Amino acid sequence: MTRQMSFKMHQKEVEPRYRIQIDAAESTEDVRKFFERTVMDFLEKAIGDQIELQPGDVTFDPDNEPGYQLSPRMMDSEDFRRVDEGSDLSAILRLLSGRALNRYKHLATKHPDKTEAKMFQVPGPRSH
Repeated sequence: MTRQMSFKMHQKEVEPRYRIQIDAAESTEDVRKFFERTVMDFLEKAIGDQIELQPGDVTFDPDNEPGYQLSPRMMDSEDFRRVDEGSDLSAILRLLSGRALNRYKHLATKHPDKTEAKMFQVPGPRSH
């Protein structure tokens, strides 16, 4: 019987704040930003001592399963594959992306005007 590493402890450290952020997200861009920041924070805590992480190693990808993409550098890393195959890392990433995907879909269908307003801001002073 092989032994599997668990990163649940690190998940529990980032998840409460993540839940609050995702639930408060006003646009799809907010969802993307909160997901990517939280996952990088989680990975830094979980595997940062074993694998060098760089900005852009994880991106939110709502159009494809499982809802995120890992950079080619990460996917090609033997150290990362070893950790991923012997742990619950992928399951935790899918769980985090699932929450983001649900909120993303809600905002994309219910409030597309807020998303566009955040993405295409008019320069200058705000009126509100």
